[in-house]
Amino acid sequence: MNVYVESNFVLEHALEQEDFDSCTKIIELAANRQIRLILPAFSLAEPHQAIAGKVKARSRLSEDLRIHLNELGRSRRHREMPARFDALAAALIASAQFEREGVRRTVKELLQASEIIPLDIATLHSATAMELEYELSGQDSIVLASVLAHLETNTPPESCFLNRNSKDFDDPSIRKTLDAYGCKFFAKFAPGLAYILARLESK
Repeated sequence: MNVYVESNFVLEHALEQEDFDSCTKIIELAANRQIRLILPAFSLAEPHQAIAGKVKARSRLSEDLRIHLNELGRSRRHREMPARFDALAAALIASAQFEREGVRRTVKELLQASEIIPLDIATLHSATAMELEYELSGQDSIVLASVLAHLETNTPPESCFLNRNSKDFDDPSIRKTLDAYGCKFFAKFAPGLAYILARLESK
């Protein structure tokens, strides 16, 4: 079975979010060659950008808070506020380091356990058309174009596309297109894993 995932799968596992256990199990199935885990090359780069954006946002927030709390600290009533902020700033720095390391670790695991769909000119041309046809973001159109190109080339007997955010790809037109290739769509990882395990048990 081909199991397609994208950037939010990487982030879900890297940041140990709600469906971390499901993502871990899916990677284990791929590592044991029970499934073919496949994702676009673009989806290995995008998480790094997402984490960098979060780090910059936290840095701006930290600087803004420091200015206001230093001002408050001049008051006898709020003299302890800057010290409390230092603890919060340290926690933000530690969380950023955890997230960066998590992305690197997850990408390394995926490179060993999964198949990567290369990003080529034909895929970029298809993505441009899909961005307009399905009203997708540029990033999502590249992901969808990559998955459809792989489905068309490989024609697997059974496949599914797992996603975390239903607003990205859970559109009737996109579902219909995926269904034409025999590819089921799941907007959450846990139900996707349940489907995969059920199909493996039925064989």
